[in-house]
Amino acid sequence: MAVVLLVIVLTIAGFAPALLTPATRTVPLPLPWLVVAHTIVAAAFLLVFLVQTLLVVARRTTAHRRLGVVGVLLAGAFTAIGAFTVITETRRGFDLSGALVPRATTLEPGILLGPIIGVILFAILVAAAVLYRHRPDIHKRLMLLALVGALAPAPVAHLEGHWPALVPYAIPLAIVANVCLLGLSPFYERIAGGRMHPISLWGGVGVLLCISVFFGIVVPSATWNRFAEWIAAR
Repeated sequence: MAVVLLVIVLTIAGFAPALLTPATRTVPLPLPWLVVAHTIVAAAFLLVFLVQTLLVVARRTTAHRRLGVVGVLLAGAFTAIGAFTVITETRRGFDLSGALVPRATTLEPGILLGPIIGVILFAILVAAAVLYRHRPDIHKRLMLLALVGALAPAPVAHLEGHWPALVPYAIPLAIVANVCLLGLSPFYERIAGGRMHPISLWGGVGVLLCISVFFGIVVPSATWNRFAEWIAAR
C-alpha cells in the first residue's frame, strides 16, 4: 500500500502545478477534453488501485474481484486515452502541460513520441496480470510493475520539469528514479521474507531494460524518427 500512496503523491506533485497554474501550461482554459479525460481516468485508476490494495489487506477477495472489473475497464480507457495524448503532443510539438517541453522549444517528433513506451508497457503488464488473476502472487506483482514501471516514470519526469536546474540531468535522474521505484518491491521482499519473487526481480529488470533499450536505441534511430514524423503529419 505504501508504494501505491507514493505513486499517488508523485502523480499529484508532477501534474498538479500545470492543472492549477495556467501560467505554466501550454494550453489555455478551458482545458481540452483530452486533458480532462486523461486526468479523470488516471485519477480513477489510481483510486481503484488503492481501494483494491486495501481490500486485499482486509482479505475481502470477493469485493476485490468485483472491483477488478472496473479496474480493467479503467486500464483499457487509460491505455487508449494515454496513447492518444502522446500522439496529440507529438503533433503539437510540445507537451500539453508545459512541464517537459515548453511551446517555444523545438524537439524532434521521435522524442515527443517516446513516452508511448510507457503506455505500451502498462497495457502489456495489466493484460498479463488479468491473465494470471487466479495466481495472486503473480497477479499482484504484475499490477505493481504496471504501476511503478509504466505509470510512475511520467509524473517523475514532469516533477523534474518543474525545476529548470534539473533539466540537464533529466536522463540520469530518470534512470535512478526508475531503478529505485522498480527496486522497492524486491528489496522489501528480501528484507521481510528473505527471498525475492522472480516476477518482482526479473520483471523489474525486464521493464528497466525495455525502457533503456527503447530510449537508448529505438528512439534515436532513423526508422523511429521517420515513423514519428509520419504520425506528426497525420
